[in-house]
Parts: sequence; C-alpha cells; structure tokens
Amino acid sequence: MFIMSISFVALMGAVYEASISVIGKAPVYWLLFSYFLHVVAELSISPVSLSFVTKLAPAKYASLMMGTYFAVVGLGNKAAGLLGQVATRHGEMAVFTFIAVACLLVGLLLFVFVKKLKKLTHGAEDVETTQIFVEPE
Repeated sequence: MFIMSISFVALMGAVYEASISVIGKAPVYWLLFSYFLHVVAELSISPVSLSFVTKLAPAKYASLMMGTYFAVVGLGNKAAGLLGQVATRHGEMAVFTFIAVACLLVGLLLFVFVKKLKKLTHGAEDVETTQIFVEPE
C-alpha cells in the first residue's frame, strides 16, 4: 500500500508539471514511473492475498472464498471507474491526492494491525504444506 501511495504521488507530480507546462503536457517518465510502481504494488499484494484466502478458508469453502475475493476485486474496479468520473468534476490533482492519502492510511493501518492479523490466522501463515510423493511400484 505504501508503494501504491508513492505511485499516486508520482501522478500528482505529473499533474503539477502539466499544469505549469506551456503545452499542458507532462513528460512520459511520470507515467512510466507510476505504472512501474503500480505493477510492483500489485505483484506484492495479489499473491499474498490469494495465499491468505486459500490458507484461511475451510477446504469445502475455498472455491467460494476465491470467487468472493475476485468479486470484491471486480467491485473495486467498478469503484475505480466511478472515481474516474469524479476526477472530471474535481480535477485529477484532488483525486490523486485522495487516493495517495487513502493508500497511505490503509498501509499504516495494516502496519499497525499486522501482529493482530497474524494472531487471528492461528498460525496458518506459518504452516508449510508438504507434498507426499508416492514411489511407483
């Protein structure tokens, strides 16, 4: 979440630079840097959350929980589209600032509660699964 917050700060820099530019455009390095940070953040969050869901869900509800996880991700994409509509009314700088602050706050909350969250998992993150190999006869 901290990385995602930094990526939106980079987008704020792009909006600022575009506002002071004579031609009204920002250099492409802002977008490339922001996309890079978005990818790093997504690759950091997605596998951990998917692993968390599969480890904590009861075996008979694992598929349902994975489906629910992806449904929530889909709702998040819908919310992103609605936020894009708000950006046209309030301006990109305000929206990027809001998202950067929100990501930072969520990151801080996760940082503060990570020990409590690990305790609630009852050691599910510590257990490693081992595969049993059966030798052919």
